[in-house]
Amino acid sequence: MTDKLEDLAALAVEAEADEGRHRLEEAILATAAQLGPGSDLMGALHGSGWSRADLQAIAGAMVCCFGDGVDLHPDTITARLGDQAPDVDPAVLSRLLDPSQAVPVTVALEYVSRLAKLDRRRQAESAGLQYLAALRAGDDPDAAFSVLLKTAAEKKVVRQHSTEAEGFPGFLEDLAARHSSGRRWLGLDSGFPHLNEALNGLPEGVTVLAGPPSTGKTTLVKQIADNVAGGSDNVPVLFFSFEQSKEELRIKSLARLSAVDSRTIWKGRTSEDTWANVEQAAQEYRNGPGRWLTIIEADRADTVEAMRTAVVMAKHRTGADRVLLILDYLQIIPTPEGVRLDSIKDKVDFNLSELRRLSRDLKASVLAISSENREAYKKNEKPTIAALKESGGIEYSADVVIALWRDNKEAARLEEIRLASHVDEPQTVPVEAFVLKNRNGELARISLIFTPAWASFRPDGQIASLDWSEALGGS
Repeated sequence: MTDKLEDLAALAVEAEADEGRHRLEEAILATAAQLGPGSDLMGALHGSGWSRADLQAIAGAMVCCFGDGVDLHPDTITARLGDQAPDVDPAVLSRLLDPSQAVPVTVALEYVSRLAKLDRRRQAESAGLQYLAALRAGDDPDAAFSVLLKTAAEKKVVRQHSTEAEGFPGFLEDLAARHSSGRRWLGLDSGFPHLNEALNGLPEGVTVLAGPPSTGKTTLVKQIADNVAGGSDNVPVLFFSFEQSKEELRIKSLARLSAVDSRTIWKGRTSEDTWANVEQAAQEYRNGPGRWLTIIEADRADTVEAMRTAVVMAKHRTGADRVLLILDYLQIIPTPEGVRLDSIKDKVDFNLSELRRLSRDLKASVLAISSENREAYKKNEKPTIAALKESGGIEYSADVVIALWRDNKEAARLEEIRLASHVDEPQTVPVEAFVLKNRNGELARISLIFTPAWASFRPDGQIASLDWSEALGGS
């Protein structure tokens, strides 16, 4: 045992003496600077293993610039360094922003891997030397070995797993804190009481919202985004929209808050009175959800890994311990370069797995819109898990599955009544939200009222239990 540790320590000393380490780190930073946010090197920027304090500070400043959408140049980085700026040599900073210092991303990733191995060797050396010192001091070998295991675990040279008796007290403390928090819901407040009741608030994990066209999926998740971002818990919300623009999503919120037809706002045909309502709604939006909501007009660079980086930066920037990540929609989220999948189903399965890991690692709530197979909604039948069969393994991978459904015959009947009574209000549509899967709760059917013109949902005051046979349908 002693000989093996001495050999490991010798390797660590050799690695520590590698004068090329700084050059590798500078190449990584220079490459990350050229690639910008969302690259595969973002994880390295968040690490704390930089060998020099100035490189650590510059990496942190780069993350802040990317998070704020600011271009990298010496002034913007220096502004974010703050008190650390005097410790950064301008020549070093200039070199890191020089495109000629960048290397191919595959090379930079190899550098990251190499440095990680060097760090593990250095950590192993420290643990091993403490063990050898204890033996040479005459300590009992068993006691010295216990110290070695403890030190190795603390330095993450090896993983140490606790028994239930050892790990349970900390778990019980977490439960006690949850009990005494005074929060009505464990998850995030969606703003819809019956949905909160069914889900215990929007939970950590992946929640999938499906439904046919015209049921208001995007409208509903935008309203939930506003509710969470505008709530009292100061939770950052990231809305990755692969279809609708920021303008379209903002107009939805303005229409709901002002009770002005979204088409009128979009066309610019508001009267003076209605425009005053829109302006007031804009002020409410900016001062409320706008402070914590970020809309990203997503493209093929916005893989789940890029979303992970965005979540990390949002938590870093706000100091929040929770984040809501909204995706519109699941079937068109790209996969990383080099990942080749044969079908949409395989692509969805891959991204769902990545999203579940993201949620677990970062304690994020993920709300993703999904399509459902066309045959299911052509029949205008109430939804079941079977309607998602062709959309990937959603019924297995998602923690919660919700499907929206509107009874078109009932909607037509209510519209006839509205037109006949000459009510000066827009059309409303009854929509039901079927909670078809709920990993930690019960299934439910929740009634909502959808007003398309105002891009608004409101509770209908009804919630009912859903039987498993209803949820499973033909699956």
